[in-house]
Amino acid sequence: MSNKGILFSGLPGSGKTTYLSALWYFIFNNRIDIGYTCDSLKDTELTYLNSISKSWASCSKVIRTNQNKIEMVDLKMINTVSKESITLKIPDISGETFNSIFRDREWFEEFDYLIENVDGLVLFLDPNDKKNKPQLIHQVNESYRIFDAALVNDNPELAWTEELVPSQVKLVDFLQMLDFHKPNSIKKISIIISCWDLVQSSTEPEIWCKEELPLLYQYLSANTEIFTTKYFGVSSQGGTYENDQIKDKLLAIEDPLERISVTDGVTISNNILSPLLWITDEDKN
Repeated sequence: MSNKGILFSGLPGSGKTTYLSALWYFIFNNRIDIGYTCDSLKDTELTYLNSISKSWASCSKVIRTNQNKIEMVDLKMINTVSKESITLKIPDISGETFNSIFRDREWFEEFDYLIENVDGLVLFLDPNDKKNKPQLIHQVNESYRIFDAALVNDNPELAWTEELVPSQVKLVDFLQMLDFHKPNSIKKISIIISCWDLVQSSTEPEIWCKEELPLLYQYLSANTEIFTTKYFGVSSQGGTYENDQIKDKLLAIEDPLERISVTDGVTISNNILSPLLWITDEDKN
């Protein structure tokens, strides 16, 4: 179970940094024995984690990862029973960097090095992402008929751009590039659907992905020999900070850990570590 590397990845605003800030608070403030303790950290990692965790606890907007910057975090976890250790190597990559891989068709050297040192992937999905809403072919054809090709060419605003690409297309492309450049490197993927409090509670995370992101779901279902996948619905905040009434309710909760909710479709808890521990546990598929 030692030296397991986990890559955090996802498009801009998909919840990576918010999850990491809640995770750090969970590790050091949980009143219940979670089975793991954290070992030492570098000063730069500690400063970064404390900063985003403090923002999370106070219901303030967490500062997103800077463009083209990778915040590298190594969390060494010690099992309190077996005394075995696992090292969660978590590169918190900006969503903009993720986006540029698709747009520029470039595989960065720094990113290539990171993939050499990871065994699992946590892929974050935003249920509010408008780019995942389907656009029917007949609607596209109707727009093209109205504006015709000449008008589209004369008006750049009507032309095709990378911004028009559905998010799930980019996600599938990213997974294909991972398999192409680093075959047999990443075996397990935890799919985290962020802002789960905004999704119907009766829906299971896997069913939500199947219905809302069918291309991504079908790709993962058809390639089980490459990736083993598990789906989690995670509410790291408990609600939106932009709504003052909701924010006041969140601040009124005595223990901030009670804001966290994690479900795999079977159990519900505040154990925000569970998507990571599922990756590191070789006995669980």
